[in-house]
Amino acid sequence: MPDISRRAAILSGVAASLGAAATLAGCADAKASNTGSFLVRRTSSVLTMDPARGELTDADIRVDDGRITEIGTGLSAEGADVVDASGCIALPGLVDTHWHMWNSLARGFGQTSKGGFAPSMASISGLFSPEDSGLGVRLALAEAVNGGITTVHNWAHNVISPAHAEAEFEAMHSSGVRGRFAYGYPQALGAAEPMNLTHLREFAGSLPDGLVSLGICARGPDRSEDAVWQQEWDTARSAGLPITTHMASNAEAAALGGVEKLDARGGLGPDVQLVHLTAASPADLDAIARAQSPVSISPWTELQVGYGLPPIAAMQAAGVPIGLSVDNTVLSGSADMFGVMKLTADLPGGMDAKQGVVADATVLDWATAGGARSLGLGDVAGVLAEGRPADLVLVQSDSINTAPVYDATTLAVRAANPSNVSFVMIDGVVHKRDHRLVRVDVDGLLAEAQDAMASIRGRAGI
Repeated sequence: MPDISRRAAILSGVAASLGAAATLAGCADAKASNTGSFLVRRTSSVLTMDPARGELTDADIRVDDGRITEIGTGLSAEGADVVDASGCIALPGLVDTHWHMWNSLARGFGQTSKGGFAPSMASISGLFSPEDSGLGVRLALAEAVNGGITTVHNWAHNVISPAHAEAEFEAMHSSGVRGRFAYGYPQALGAAEPMNLTHLREFAGSLPDGLVSLGICARGPDRSEDAVWQQEWDTARSAGLPITTHMASNAEAAALGGVEKLDARGGLGPDVQLVHLTAASPADLDAIARAQSPVSISPWTELQVGYGLPPIAAMQAAGVPIGLSVDNTVLSGSADMFGVMKLTADLPGGMDAKQGVVADATVLDWATAGGARSLGLGDVAGVLAEGRPADLVLVQSDSINTAPVYDATTLAVRAANPSNVSFVMIDGVVHKRDHRLVRVDVDGLLAEAQDAMASIRGRAGI
């Protein structure tokens, strides 16, 4: 594993590739101390996502040294930076449970001169340098914060080299955004070849403290040979690392019997997240529910890439833990978790020809508390409660697309969009205020992203 000096050198190199003034300032700001006090005052409502508190009206939220210390009415502002939340709904930061962040530079590459999504991405994935992958992660994180997403699961499935893994992790660690880095494999890796397990072990042994934890994203039985996925499962579990894998994404993949293979070997469980399951059978869902393996769905991308309709109501009925996902902005176009919630809420009704098959409150839970639980982060994310880390967002309820308000939960699931997010705090540190990202040089970031993608496209002949 690289020592501290090498890790610092990698971070410096990634920062230099993004432009010294913009990115180094952004990294320094993102590491700002959470030792301060804030009073989020006069919210129209607080959706705590805590069953014991529910929804509170006309409430304040006091934050001290990174944690929520009080939620109530008329709280003291002594020594606090006051955030005026009148006309706003407060809710926990949204949780994205599966996001290929490295390829955010390739927004819109679902169809190119090379063909559809798979051939288009195959033509460029091998051209990404560590700096390009880190830049893609930074672009995704900025968009996440802008849209109220405060916890991410970075599905790093183009780890071409150790330096690529290190660049992606450092981008996350420096951002101040909460999340998990799921160490993966090169896109071109053969089904008979394991990921770089030697570097994974070394990497796991020397991570810095912070808001980012480690897991692995594996190809699993749908996309790798039995000996390979079994070795990867055993390595991850021996290191105490959670596992995530795409599973039963379409009928062809489901026919391989991957869920049954996992179940037979004890390869399911709360530490193994399954992604998509668009074509999962009732027997698959029963096995997954018994093992309490969480599932991440991404309905926008599942529709666009042709996987089909996610069986959301069947998953819920079976008792499968569910989280929501942007998946990738190559296909989804944007990191809009509000849009994901709305589609998730409506698809089951359309499939069953019946309104209200899945309640809005359930969908909001999947995007917050339930999503956090599915990642094993239920004690630090997804809920607003005294004593917990202060990951919170304010959503304007007095905008042209959100007012008048009948129900705050329905507003969050069906009316709001990222433009309504006016304030974002993660672990007690302000990341967005008055609708402006305060820890990212957006113009500099976008310029560097445009230049990097132009170079990749030129080399790929697109």
